[in-house]
Amino acid sequence: MNIHLAVVRSFGPHAKGDRITDATDIAVILAGENSDKVVRLSAPDVAVPNWTIATASEA
Repeated sequence: MNIHLAVVRSFGPHAKGDRITDATDIAVILAGENSDKVVRLSAPDVAVPNWTIATASEA
């Protein structure tokens, strides 16, 4: 399962409400002194493509 972080208390360059999605940043934050300033959010395992379905008249 992938996770993102949401900032609940500002720290460093991150303001309350920011979402952190970079895996390296997430690992550093969770292992450091600012881990109590974020909450974990479940994130999609894969990106869902934005499919466009052609109608019969467009095909």
